[in-house]
Amino acid sequence: MRLQSVLDRAARRDEAAVLQLSRRVTTLLSNYGAYSVRRDWAESTRDIVLQIGERWVAGGGRADPERHIEGVVKNLFWGQILDLMVASDAAAAGLFYPTVRRLLATWDRARQCEEAWDDVVSETATQIWEAWQGGDVEKPWALLYTIARRRFLDRVRAKKPTDEYVEDREDGGQDAPGVMERSERFTAQALETLEPREREVIGMMDLEGHTRVEIAKQLGLSEGEVLSVRRAGLRRLWRWLGRDLPPPLREVWEEMFKGSKRATPEQVAKKLDLTAPVVAERISEARQLLGLESLAG
Repeated sequence: MRLQSVLDRAARRDEAAVLQLSRRVTTLLSNYGAYSVRRDWAESTRDIVLQIGERWVAGGGRADPERHIEGVVKNLFWGQILDLMVASDAAAAGLFYPTVRRLLATWDRARQCEEAWDDVVSETATQIWEAWQGGDVEKPWALLYTIARRRFLDRVRAKKPTDEYVEDREDGGQDAPGVMERSERFTAQALETLEPREREVIGMMDLEGHTRVEIAKQLGLSEGEVLSVRRAGLRRLWRWLGRDLPPPLREVWEEMFKGSKRATPEQVAKKLDLTAPVVAERISEARQLLGLESLAG
């Protein structure tokens, strides 16, 4: 039986479909370490299955069924774990900490700051508990992942705040090129090209080494606003750096960085009526002239 059909039938509380999904949910719960917290998940399993079906129908049945099942299970399960943690359940806390550490171990550059993992886990726990107790969290696992990822990126960037840039979009894609690889690129003249708030944020984050959390609190912004301001400022700095490039290179360079997001070579090629290989070659040459050969992307 196709999984889509099972989900449709589970939403109608067809017992055969509910039983079939229950087996999947039981396996997922076991993989998440549920049975190290408590043995009896039978009642919770049925409730989770029914919510899987209800949310499948509510979403119009358009999602990938496997991802839909895992997403619902993971978020509902971690909602229960957080409830137990708020109630000072030691077993739930004992699951939380190694889970976040395993998550950290899957990310690039994590071993560079392994000594800070415990701090990242503690900061993640504190922030998600506060949010969870506030009652405004719909997807606890997704929030846990996002918080841990941001705390991790702060640690990586803080090790060499002016030497590297770590992208923090959840999908891992690149939005803008990195912080200047040498701090002298942040000259007074370059910083004068920025808007006041951009200059303030970049100065605090990339020259002084403050985290986005610290900056957000000091400036009365959200973490997302801090990142948006920084990205806009970095794009402005990169455009300024390319001002003295030869015209063919400058044209490509400016086009790549002038929008709200960094344009891809394919997008630049289409805009300038060039081929993508020509654009890639000019970008590479521009990097060499600017002393940025190691910039990826």
